[in-house]
Amino acid sequence: MSQHSLEHALPWTEPLVAARPSTVPLTALEDTQLVERAAHLGDGRAFAELLRRHQGKVRGLLLRLAGDRTLADDLAQEAFLRAYRGLAGFEGRARFSTWVYRIAYNVYLNHRSRTKVHAALPENFENGTAAPETSMSQSRSDLRRDLVTAIGELPERYRAVIMLYYLEDVSYPEIAEILELPLGTVKTHLHRAKRLLRNHMHGWGDTRRG
Repeated sequence: MSQHSLEHALPWTEPLVAARPSTVPLTALEDTQLVERAAHLGDGRAFAELLRRHQGKVRGLLLRLAGDRTLADDLAQEAFLRAYRGLAGFEGRARFSTWVYRIAYNVYLNHRSRTKVHAALPENFENGTAAPETSMSQSRSDLRRDLVTAIGELPERYRAVIMLYYLEDVSYPEIAEILELPLGTVKTHLHRAKRLLRNHMHGWGDTRRG
C-alpha cells in the first residue's frame, strides 16, 4: 500500500463536523494546531495533514523493524487508526511525532508477540536516504550494506535505539519516551549497540582482508 493509498484508506479525509473557516492553510499550521483542530473541532482534514507529514517516517521505522513492506503498511495503518481514535488523550507533553512513534512501536511489539516472528532488516531499507551510486561511492555503498546487515543482527532492544537515533534523528529523551525506557537505559543500549556494530564490522573487515 502506497503512502497515497494509505491516506485514502482511513476515515479522516473529510471533516467530521463543520470546522470554523480559516484563512490559514492547513499546511502552514504547527502540529499542535492541527491536533487541536482534529481533536476538538472534529476536522478530519487536519488529521489528514498530520498523516501526510508523518506517515513516511512511521512507515520507514516499521519497515526497518518488520522487514516486510506489506506488513509495515498494515502496521502503519493500524498505528494511525489508534492515533486517530486516541487523539483526544494526546496531552502535548511530547511532540506529536514522538507520540505516534510510540504508538507505532507498540503496534509492532503487539504484532511480534502474536506471531513470534523476528524478521531481519531488508538490505535496501536505507534507499530513501542513500546518495546516488557512482564508481567513487561504491566502497561507501558496500559499507552501508554491511552496516544494514550488522544492524539486523543486533538484539531488538539495541536495534530500535540505533534506528531511532541515527536513522530517524530522534533525541535521547524522545527515544526514552517512545520505547518507554529510562533515559540512562537508552544511553546504555546505544553505547552497547555501537560497540557490537564495531565488533561486527571489524570482524568482516578482517575476513575480507584475509
